[in-house]
Amino acid sequence: MTRTRRPAVVAGPGPSRVEARRLLRGSLIGLGLLAVAAFAVSGQEVIADVPSDLEASLVRSWAGDGVTTVDGLVEVPLAILAGGATGAYRFEVLVNDADGTQLFRDSWTREVSGRAAAYAETDASSMLESFSFGLRPGEYEIEILAYPTDAADLGVRQSYAVSAFAERPMASDLFLATRVEPLEESGGGSWSVSRGGFGISATAQTVILEDDPNLFYYLELYGGEADTRVEVGADVRNDAGASLYRTPASTVEVPAGGQAFTGRLPLDGLPPGEYELVMTVGAGDGGSVTRSAPFSVRSRAAMPVVTTAGMAELADYFASLSDAELEDTFGGVETLLTDAEGAAFKALPPDAKRRYLTDFFYSRDPLPETPGNPFLDEYTSRLATVRARYSERVGTEEMAPWLTDRGWIYMRLGEPQNRVVNYYPSGSGGGSATADSGEEPPYEIWQYQDTGYIYLFIEDNRFGAWSLIMTTDLDIPSRADWARRIGPEARADLQNYGIVPGP
Repeated sequence: MTRTRRPAVVAGPGPSRVEARRLLRGSLIGLGLLAVAAFAVSGQEVIADVPSDLEASLVRSWAGDGVTTVDGLVEVPLAILAGGATGAYRFEVLVNDADGTQLFRDSWTREVSGRAAAYAETDASSMLESFSFGLRPGEYEIEILAYPTDAADLGVRQSYAVSAFAERPMASDLFLATRVEPLEESGGGSWSVSRGGFGISATAQTVILEDDPNLFYYLELYGGEADTRVEVGADVRNDAGASLYRTPASTVEVPAGGQAFTGRLPLDGLPPGEYELVMTVGAGDGGSVTRSAPFSVRSRAAMPVVTTAGMAELADYFASLSDAELEDTFGGVETLLTDAEGAAFKALPPDAKRRYLTDFFYSRDPLPETPGNPFLDEYTSRLATVRARYSERVGTEEMAPWLTDRGWIYMRLGEPQNRVVNYYPSGSGGGSATADSGEEPPYEIWQYQDTGYIYLFIEDNRFGAWSLIMTTDLDIPSRADWARRIGPEARADLQNYGIVPGP
């Protein structure tokens, strides 16, 4: 079984329009990308009198094969909804080449919860959208728009100039975060971004509190064609560019395939203000590069909303649900827990579940100082999708949608960045497929770009029951006979992802 990481290449000299449409859909749960010096804001147009700007962040990394992956995060001010009648907005991303030719345009609609929309006229309230795509070497302009679905003239537009790496760089751009941990130690399910085996919890604008001054960072080091020794140092600078805190350089042995470099900077005594973290990566005679990202230090008293407001809001929300509504909507939380945690949660009485859920969603709110809870909104959005797409029956009983194989994966990981769906393979005949039957079942192949993991589902019996039979995710066992259960079309599609099924 082969692991593969193939980012969708959606723009670049000479890409096909089919490639261009493979822009990854936005996920409100992906909140960990920071603006870096490599991206210059080339213009912002306020389409209407919106009291909040559209904050956007972009981070580049190297995907290999001449492809630069660009991850983007946009903070959409809910003030744009104040002039519309509905609680929904349209979000658009456009990529133009250096000549101004539009390579593609992608968009989606975000329904805003009533709790969040109630704060639409406050400057502090916003929602977050993310996207990711690949670029061939060159210069590009990324345009981002957000506007109410019923009032296209009320919104904001912002553009960024982007340079894709011309060749393998020494390092990725820099992620800053409020927490970074190895995924195997984190329990999963609550991270903004996962990269290189690490979970990253961050927002578009990195803010650390004066009484909790811990700044986490994540950098990918790529080295060279062979193992490389590099020196990495960190420098904290104020808004005037003066160095305030500098770490001794660390020596890192970087394997040919590259590796993650992450850590925590305790910044006790740093007063409230605007700062920049500058990381320098040097490889002796190979020269050096710098990667930087801004962050802010604030006093807790200066935050726009006290953090306990979010906790009280959640407690009131869960208290308003009947026992049946609680189970129907939040039974799916078990998909975000370990097996032991899930079993313990299911055994709790309703009131204890309400307390557990209040703590669970509050602790994972990426912006606890602002109204609403994007993590909860993303959870309910995924649940709605799972109900619509992945409900199944066993006999006369309908399974909880999050317990189906496709529903379980979707609840945990959201929309796959690449998907192959073939419900009518040419060799299908209506029965279960094996290497001997000559029949091929319907199948779906999902790929998630942040991990590179592949998931293969088949409809075993043609009665709507789907099974996960193979995955490159080592935490989930594949069926030993999975290769015998698929036909030639599924095999060909898997090979496009670097997976060659055995006999």
